[in-house]
Amino acid sequence: MKKYFLLFAILASTLEADINFSGDARLRPRLDVKDNGDGSSTSDFYFLYRARVNLKADIGEGWFFSSKLAVNSASGMSQMGKDGGSAPGITSSYRPSASFSEAYFGYADDSCGFWSGAFPLKYNSSLDLHFYSGAYGLDNLVDIPFAVFSNSSVTGFAGYNTVLSQKFNWFLSVDKNLVEVESFSDDQDDVKKNDNYTLGLDLTVDAGPVSLTPRALVSFGGAKGELSPATYGADLKLPELAGFATGLSYYMSALGSDGDAGSYQADHARFSVSGPVGKGKLKLFYDMASSKSFDLDETNKLSFVWLAYSHTLYKGESGAVTVSPTYRLQRGELNPMDCCQDGDYSRSKFEVTVQMKFK
Repeated sequence: MKKYFLLFAILASTLEADINFSGDARLRPRLDVKDNGDGSSTSDFYFLYRARVNLKADIGEGWFFSSKLAVNSASGMSQMGKDGGSAPGITSSYRPSASFSEAYFGYADDSCGFWSGAFPLKYNSSLDLHFYSGAYGLDNLVDIPFAVFSNSSVTGFAGYNTVLSQKFNWFLSVDKNLVEVESFSDDQDDVKKNDNYTLGLDLTVDAGPVSLTPRALVSFGGAKGELSPATYGADLKLPELAGFATGLSYYMSALGSDGDAGSYQADHARFSVSGPVGKGKLKLFYDMASSKSFDLDETNKLSFVWLAYSHTLYKGESGAVTVSPTYRLQRGELNPMDCCQDGDYSRSKFEVTVQMKFK
C-alpha cells in the first residue's frame, strides 16, 4: 500500500494543478441471519471496515484526472478476524491489499464531456438487473449488487452531450477482453470472437416537480451465436410528499428467447422514500424482482426492504461523521441450486455504519 501513497505524494508535489485529496472511512458491525427454507439456518455477527482515499486533479480548461484508492473487494469492505490465507502471523494479522478502484481522465464543460479508464457510474437499479440477472444470479439481483460487487465502477469510456438543453449521458464498458482469432495447424476451423461490451444511454426530462429518466443498456460481442442481454426502463422522480422525496423505477431485461440455451427474462421494480426525520434522514426502498429461465423452465421471485436512518454526529469544514442504523430483509422463492437453497429463502441484516468523510 505504501507505493500507492508514495505515488499520490509524487503527483501532488510535481503537478502544477489544482489537486484535491478526500476520502472516507467506515466501521460496520453486522448481524447476518440466513434462513435457507429447508429448516437450516446460520447466524453470524462480524465487523466490517474500509478506508478510501480520493485524488482529483484539475489541470485547467476542463481537463481533469480522478482516482480512488480502495480495497478490491465487495463494497471495498474488509472483515475483521477473517483468514486471508497468507498472513504471516495469527488470523487477525491479515491486512487487505489496496488498488485503484477508480482511475480515469478526460474533459468536461457545460456542453460536453469525455473520459476513459476505470470510472464510476451513478447508481441506478438497471445496472443490477442488467449485470446480475439470470436463473443463477437472481439471489444477487435485489439490494444493490452493482454497487457492492462492482464497486460502482466499470472500465471503458463515457461522456455526455447537451442537445436542445437536454443532457444525454452514455458509457461503453469493456466487459471482457478476448483473443479475437485462434488459428490451428490442422484441419480445425479458425475460432473467431469479439470482445464483450455494454453500451448504456440515458437522459433526464424535467416537468416541474416530476422528472423522468429513461435508460437503455445493450451488451454485444463474444463468439458467433453468443447471446447478450438488453435492458430497458426508467426512473420516475415524484413530487415531495410531506417533505419526503419519493421515486419509482421499473426495468425489464432479456437474454435470447424461448428455446435458446441460457435464455431468460427478468424485471425489477423499486419504490423509494427519503427525507428528514428529527435531526437525521430516513431512507426506505422496497424491491420486487422476478426472473424466468426458459431452458430450465424455472421462475424465481424476490423481494427486498432497506430501511436506514442517518444521524450526523459532527459536521465541519473538513468533513463529517455520521451513524446509520440499517435493517435489510431479503425474501425469495429460489429454486434449489444446492442443498441449502430450497423453497422460501430469507436473509436479514442488522447493522450500524459509522462513517467519517474528510476533504
